[in-house]
Amino acid sequence: MLKILTTSLLLFALLLSTGCENNPNRGRDIGMITGAILGGVAGSQMGDGADINILAGAAIGGALGGLAGNEIDKRQEALAAAEAQRQYEYEQEVRQQEKLEQEIKSLEEQRVRDEIARRATADDVRAAEREAARVETALAEKKKAYEESQERARRIQEAQERIAKAQQELAELERRENGQ
Repeated sequence: MLKILTTSLLLFALLLSTGCENNPNRGRDIGMITGAILGGVAGSQMGDGADINILAGAAIGGALGGLAGNEIDKRQEALAAAEAQRQYEYEQEVRQQEKLEQEIKSLEEQRVRDEIARRATADDVRAAEREAARVETALAEKKKAYEESQERARRIQEAQERIAKAQQELAELERRENGQ
C-alpha cells in the first residue's frame, strides 16, 4: 500500500511541477521528481522490496535528478543570456551600420557641394537659377492646364447628367400624353 501511495504522490508532484512553465527551477524540479520516481522503482527492485529501500532509492534518485535538472536549468539560463547578448550586439551593429551609411551619404553630399563650389562661377549660378525659374514656370503652366481640363471634364459630366434627366422627364411626359 505504501508503494502505491508513494508512487501516486510522486506522479502527482511531477504533474504539478511540469505545469509551471514560468518556474525558474523547472528542470531541477522535474529532475528531482523523475529521479525520485525512478529511484523508488529501483529501490523496490533491490533487496527484499522493503519500504526503506523504496524511500532510500527515491531520496537518492531525487537528489541525483535534482542535480541533473539544476545543470539543465543553468545551461538554459546560459543559452538565454547568450542569445540576449547576441541580439543586443546585432542591434548595436545595425545601429552602427545605419549611422555609418548616414555619415557616408552626408560626406558624399558635402563632396558634391564642394566640387560645385570649386568650379562654379557667378554665371553658373545665374544660369542654374534661370533654369530653375523656367522649370517652375513650366510646372505652374502644366498644373493650371491640368486643373482647367479637370474643371471642363466636371462641367461636361454635369451637363450629361442634366441631359439624361431631361430626356427621362421628356419620355415620361410623352408616355402620359400618349396614354390619355
